[in-house]
Amino acid sequence: MAITLLLQARGKMTAKRLSDILGVSIRTIYRDIITLSLAHVPVSMEYGPGGGYYLPEDYHLESAIFTREEAISLILSADIAGNYNLFAGDTDLHRALVKLEAVLPEEYQADVRTAREHILVDTSAWCNATTEPTHLETVRAAVLGSYQLDILYPGSSCDRFASAGILWRRIEPYGLVFKGLSRRHARIGRWYLVAFCQCCQSFHTFRVIDIEQVYVRTESIVPRPDFDLHAYWREARKQIEKQQPPISLKLRVTANARYSPLHGDVSILKEEPDGSAIVQVNVESLDDAISYALGLGADATVLEPQQVRATVASTAHAIAKMYS
Repeated sequence: MAITLLLQARGKMTAKRLSDILGVSIRTIYRDIITLSLAHVPVSMEYGPGGGYYLPEDYHLESAIFTREEAISLILSADIAGNYNLFAGDTDLHRALVKLEAVLPEEYQADVRTAREHILVDTSAWCNATTEPTHLETVRAAVLGSYQLDILYPGSSCDRFASAGILWRRIEPYGLVFKGLSRRHARIGRWYLVAFCQCCQSFHTFRVIDIEQVYVRTESIVPRPDFDLHAYWREARKQIEKQQPPISLKLRVTANARYSPLHGDVSILKEEPDGSAIVQVNVESLDDAISYALGLGADATVLEPQQVRATVASTAHAIAKMYS
């Protein structure tokens, strides 16, 4: 299915290019092409330089290529996708899924209606009736439209203004990166903006959530054909992880905490007869570890690291003194 969608969207592609994108071997691509041909998908092959697999221009993906479960998952994904907030103001995804639903077989449409009646995805936070608008939509539009931005941002992201506090800077946005906070909960994460800062004439990574204000300019960005977002992010991620190394938090949690929904990347190391357990939680930073432990209150005891244990203890003493 992915091969079909890629060929339909991008045109002619080699087996090597398809294997790189999909993360499989070239031999697997060859087998899948045969499978598509047997499924009456008209994939053709052009040999020689500039050749590759392609689909006829008038070919459109038939709904029959989707299984019943795939069709339901795709239709319901519109609700789930809202959690990413990248296209919060757009209706493109909704329109695309409406078109897909319209061409589904009748029995699939009945299943989709049943799923909608019995499956609800609520992406809003608890007790959060109103949320402040973020700048992600504005930034995303500038990235795709290749427009320069003026952003109000803490000076620590740019070496030249490391101690200048929050200030305006003009940037040329080149890409957005969503980084999950854990492998197990990949959809919980942060958006990063990769941009060329005109203040210091170099590329920098900005956390979108830290942008105080943003103004879209009419000037276009200066094309830099040699810039590769994927290569840049591989190096930027190393620097981010070096500045904020992940913390492995070891806790002894009560039975009450253990059987409540512990959030984050949690692993049970040891179970006790009384229902309590020793767990390990991987968090992004030291501050996150302290907040996580304090959030569990008396239902958790920090075992490691010692710095988190000491900080949580001193904070608990301060809170007790304040309330006494």
